[in-house]
Amino acid sequence: MNILKGILLFFVLQVYHVQAQTQNVLTAKEKANGWQLVFDGESFNGLRKLADDGWEVKDGMLMATPIPHGRQMDIITEAMFGDFELSFEFEISKNTNSGVKYLVTSDFPSQKGVYLGLEYQILDDVNYKYPERGDLRSLASLYDLIPADINKPTKAIGQWNFAKIIVRGTHISHWLNGQKIVAYDRSGSSFKSLVQGSKYKDLENFGETRRGHLLFQNEGTPIAFRNIKIKSLN
Repeated sequence: MNILKGILLFFVLQVYHVQAQTQNVLTAKEKANGWQLVFDGESFNGLRKLADDGWEVKDGMLMATPIPHGRQMDIITEAMFGDFELSFEFEISKNTNSGVKYLVTSDFPSQKGVYLGLEYQILDDVNYKYPERGDLRSLASLYDLIPADINKPTKAIGQWNFAKIIVRGTHISHWLNGQKIVAYDRSGSSFKSLVQGSKYKDLENFGETRRGHLLFQNEGTPIAFRNIKIKSLN
Protein backbone atom coordinates (compact mmCIF):
# COMPACT_ATOMS: atom_id res chain seq x y z
CA MET A 1 0.00 0.00 0.00
CA ASN A 2 2.85 2.41 0.81
CA ILE A 3 4.38 1.71 -2.60
CA LEU A 4 1.04 2.46 -4.27
CA LYS A 5 0.72 5.71 -2.33
CA GLY A 6 4.25 6.64 -3.33
CA ILE A 7 3.54 6.03 -7.01
CA LEU A 8 0.32 8.08 -6.81
CA LEU A 9 2.12 10.95 -5.09
CA PHE A 10 4.82 10.87 -7.78
CA PHE A 11 2.27 11.23 -10.57
CA VAL A 12 0.43 14.03 -8.73
CA LEU A 13 3.68 15.94 -8.37
CA GLN A 14 4.50 15.38 -12.02
CA VAL A 15 1.13 16.74 -13.09
CA TYR A 16 1.64 19.76 -10.83
CA HIS A 17 5.11 20.28 -12.28
CA VAL A 18 3.80 20.20 -15.86
CA GLN A 19 1.01 22.65 -14.99
CA ALA A 20 3.49 25.00 -13.36
CA GLN A 21 5.68 24.85 -16.45
CA THR A 22 2.83 25.76 -18.81
CA GLN A 23 2.19 29.24 -17.42
CA ASN A 24 2.91 32.12 -19.81
CA VAL A 25 3.20 29.77 -22.79
CA LEU A 26 1.15 29.79 -25.98
CA THR A 27 -0.23 26.53 -27.30
CA ALA A 28 0.17 25.63 -30.97
CA LYS A 29 -3.53 26.37 -31.47
CA GLU A 30 -3.22 29.81 -29.84
CA LYS A 31 -0.25 30.66 -32.05
CA ALA A 32 -2.17 29.58 -35.14
CA ASN A 33 -5.08 31.79 -34.06
CA GLY A 34 -2.87 34.86 -33.76
CA TRP A 35 -2.33 35.08 -30.01
CA GLN A 36 0.80 36.76 -28.64
CA LEU A 37 2.26 36.90 -25.15
CA VAL A 38 2.31 40.34 -23.56
CA PHE A 39 4.39 39.00 -20.65
CA ASP A 40 6.81 36.11 -21.16
CA GLY A 41 6.95 35.14 -17.48
CA GLU A 42 10.68 35.71 -17.24
CA SER A 43 11.47 39.33 -18.09
CA PHE A 44 10.14 42.82 -18.82
CA ASN A 45 10.57 42.34 -22.57
CA GLY A 46 7.91 44.39 -24.36
CA LEU A 47 7.06 46.30 -21.17
CA ARG A 48 8.22 49.68 -19.88
CA LYS A 49 8.06 50.97 -16.32
CA LEU A 50 6.78 54.53 -16.00
CA ALA A 51 8.80 55.03 -12.81
CA ASP A 52 11.92 53.53 -11.31
CA ASP A 53 11.15 50.16 -9.76
CA GLY A 54 7.56 49.27 -8.76
CA TRP A 55 7.47 45.83 -10.42
CA GLU A 56 9.24 42.49 -10.27
CA VAL A 57 9.11 39.24 -12.18
CA LYS A 58 8.94 36.31 -9.78
CA ASP A 59 7.91 32.67 -10.22
CA GLY A 60 6.32 33.40 -13.59
CA MET A 61 4.31 36.35 -12.26
CA LEU A 62 4.36 40.09 -12.94
CA MET A 63 4.05 41.50 -9.43
CA ALA A 64 3.64 45.01 -8.03
CA THR A 65 6.15 45.88 -5.32
CA PRO A 66 5.53 48.20 -2.32
CA ILE A 67 5.69 51.94 -2.98
CA PRO A 68 7.66 53.71 -0.22
CA HIS A 69 6.96 57.26 -1.39
CA GLY A 70 3.25 56.95 -2.20
CA ARG A 71 3.53 57.87 -5.90
CA GLN A 72 1.87 55.58 -8.40
CA MET A 73 4.28 53.31 -10.34
CA ASP A 74 2.65 51.80 -13.41
CA ILE A 75 4.01 49.66 -16.24
CA ILE A 76 2.88 49.80 -19.88
CA THR A 77 3.36 47.83 -23.07
CA GLU A 78 5.82 49.20 -25.60
CA ALA A 79 3.35 48.28 -28.35
CA MET A 80 0.00 49.91 -29.03
CA PHE A 81 -3.10 47.93 -29.94
CA GLY A 82 -6.35 48.65 -31.76
CA ASP A 83 -9.14 46.08 -31.95
CA PHE A 84 -8.11 43.15 -29.78
CA GLU A 85 -8.99 40.41 -27.34
CA LEU A 86 -6.86 40.53 -24.19
CA SER A 87 -6.87 37.75 -21.62
CA PHE A 88 -5.01 37.60 -18.33
CA GLU A 89 -5.07 36.07 -14.88
CA PHE A 90 -4.79 38.12 -11.71
CA GLU A 91 -4.47 37.33 -8.02
CA ILE A 92 -5.54 39.90 -5.45
CA SER A 93 -4.63 40.17 -1.79
CA LYS A 94 -6.39 41.91 1.06
CA ASN A 95 -7.07 45.58 0.16
CA THR A 96 -5.80 45.26 -3.42
CA ASN A 97 -6.61 48.31 -5.54
CA SER A 98 -5.29 48.05 -9.08
CA GLY A 99 -6.46 47.89 -12.66
CA VAL A 100 -5.65 47.21 -16.28
CA LYS A 101 -5.99 50.22 -18.56
CA TYR A 102 -6.37 49.87 -22.32
CA LEU A 103 -6.34 52.20 -25.33
CA VAL A 104 -3.93 54.26 -23.24
CA THR A 105 -2.33 57.42 -24.64
CA SER A 106 -0.40 60.35 -23.21
CA ASP A 107 -1.53 63.12 -25.55
CA PHE A 108 -4.53 64.65 -23.79
CA PRO A 109 -4.07 68.45 -24.07
CA SER A 110 -4.79 69.04 -20.37
CA GLN A 111 -2.62 66.10 -19.19
CA LYS A 112 0.35 65.97 -21.56
CA GLY A 113 2.72 63.12 -20.77
CA VAL A 114 0.30 61.34 -18.41
CA TYR A 115 -0.78 57.88 -19.56
CA LEU A 116 -4.56 57.61 -19.36
CA GLY A 117 -7.17 55.28 -20.79
CA LEU A 118 -10.22 53.14 -20.12
CA GLU A 119 -9.79 50.86 -17.12
CA TYR A 120 -10.79 47.36 -16.08
CA GLN A 121 -10.92 47.88 -12.31
CA ILE A 122 -9.26 45.28 -10.08
CA LEU A 123 -10.30 45.59 -6.45
CA ASP A 124 -10.75 43.63 -3.24
CA ASP A 125 -14.47 44.46 -3.04
CA VAL A 126 -14.76 43.03 0.46
CA ASN A 127 -12.05 44.95 2.28
CA TYR A 128 -11.27 47.98 0.10
CA LYS A 129 -13.98 50.62 0.03
CA TYR A 130 -13.80 53.76 -2.06
CA PRO A 131 -15.22 56.71 -0.12
CA GLU A 132 -16.93 57.85 -3.31
CA ARG A 133 -18.43 56.45 -6.54
CA GLY A 134 -19.03 53.01 -4.96
CA ASP A 135 -19.99 50.34 -7.51
CA LEU A 136 -18.51 52.39 -10.35
CA ARG A 137 -15.11 51.41 -8.96
CA SER A 138 -15.80 47.77 -8.10
CA LEU A 139 -14.05 44.68 -9.47
CA ALA A 140 -14.37 44.31 -13.28
CA SER A 141 -16.22 47.61 -13.66
CA LEU A 142 -15.34 50.19 -16.29
CA TYR A 143 -13.65 52.37 -13.71
CA ASP A 144 -15.69 55.43 -12.72
CA LEU A 145 -18.07 54.98 -15.67
CA ILE A 146 -20.05 51.70 -15.66
CA PRO A 147 -20.55 49.35 -12.69
CA ALA A 148 -19.91 45.62 -13.00
CA ASP A 149 -22.74 43.10 -12.89
CA ILE A 150 -23.49 42.50 -9.20
CA ASN A 151 -23.71 38.73 -9.85
CA LYS A 152 -20.12 38.50 -11.07
CA PRO A 153 -18.30 35.21 -10.31
CA THR A 154 -15.45 36.35 -8.08
CA LYS A 155 -12.74 34.03 -6.77
CA ALA A 156 -11.57 34.22 -3.15
CA ILE A 157 -8.45 36.12 -2.15
CA GLY A 158 -5.38 34.06 -3.01
CA GLN A 159 -7.03 32.35 -5.97
CA TRP A 160 -6.49 33.23 -9.62
CA ASN A 161 -9.21 35.09 -11.51
CA PHE A 162 -9.42 34.92 -15.31
CA ALA A 163 -10.27 38.16 -17.12
CA LYS A 164 -10.86 39.25 -20.70
CA ILE A 165 -11.21 42.62 -22.40
CA ILE A 166 -12.57 42.63 -25.95
CA VAL A 167 -12.40 45.74 -28.12
CA ARG A 168 -14.17 45.70 -31.51
CA GLY A 169 -14.34 49.22 -32.85
CA THR A 170 -16.62 51.14 -30.51
CA HIS A 171 -17.97 47.99 -28.82
CA ILE A 172 -16.12 46.89 -25.69
CA SER A 173 -16.75 44.20 -23.08
CA HIS A 174 -15.23 43.13 -19.76
CA TRP A 175 -15.27 39.47 -18.71
CA LEU A 176 -14.56 37.78 -15.39
CA ASN A 177 -14.16 34.01 -14.96
CA GLY A 178 -16.07 33.25 -18.14
CA GLN A 179 -18.94 35.69 -17.61
CA LYS A 180 -19.54 38.98 -19.44
CA ILE A 181 -19.64 41.64 -16.72
CA VAL A 182 -19.72 44.96 -18.62
CA ALA A 183 -20.62 45.74 -22.23
CA TYR A 184 -20.79 49.19 -23.78
CA ASP A 185 -20.59 51.23 -26.96
CA ARG A 186 -18.23 54.17 -26.67
CA SER A 187 -19.78 56.03 -29.61
CA GLY A 188 -22.64 58.44 -29.28
CA SER A 189 -24.15 60.66 -26.62
CA SER A 190 -24.70 58.03 -23.90
CA PHE A 191 -20.99 57.34 -23.46
CA LYS A 192 -20.16 61.05 -23.60
CA SER A 193 -22.69 61.66 -20.83
CA LEU A 194 -20.99 59.04 -18.66
CA VAL A 195 -17.64 60.73 -19.22
CA GLN A 196 -19.04 64.14 -18.38
CA GLY A 197 -20.27 62.79 -15.05
CA SER A 198 -16.91 61.22 -14.18
CA LYS A 199 -13.38 62.23 -13.15
CA TYR A 200 -12.50 62.27 -16.88
CA LYS A 201 -14.83 65.13 -17.79
CA ASP A 202 -11.99 67.56 -18.54
CA LEU A 203 -10.17 65.18 -20.92
CA GLU A 204 -11.06 65.95 -24.50
CA ASN A 205 -12.46 62.91 -26.39
CA PHE A 206 -11.63 60.58 -23.53
CA GLY A 207 -12.10 56.91 -24.38
CA GLU A 208 -12.46 57.49 -28.12
CA THR A 209 -8.94 56.72 -29.35
CA ARG A 210 -8.63 53.78 -31.74
CA ARG A 211 -5.18 52.56 -30.61
CA GLY A 212 -3.24 52.68 -27.39
CA HIS A 213 -0.98 50.95 -24.90
CA LEU A 214 -1.96 48.49 -22.16
CA LEU A 215 -1.15 49.67 -18.65
CA PHE A 216 -0.94 47.69 -15.41
CA GLN A 217 -1.39 49.71 -12.23
CA ASN A 218 0.66 49.69 -9.08
CA GLU A 219 -1.03 51.92 -6.53
CA GLY A 220 0.86 50.45 -3.60
CA THR A 221 -1.22 47.35 -2.85
CA PRO A 222 -0.35 43.74 -3.82
CA ILE A 223 -1.36 42.45 -7.24
CA ALA A 224 0.03 39.66 -9.42
CA PHE A 225 -0.57 38.93 -13.11
CA ARG A 226 0.27 35.98 -15.33
CA ASN A 227 -0.74 34.46 -18.69
CA ILE A 228 -1.22 37.88 -20.27
CA LYS A 229 -2.11 37.24 -23.92
CA ILE A 230 -3.49 39.36 -26.76
CA LYS A 231 -4.94 38.69 -30.18
CA SER A 232 -5.50 41.34 -32.84
CA LEU A 233 -9.07 41.51 -34.18
CA ASN A 234 -8.25 43.85 -37.07
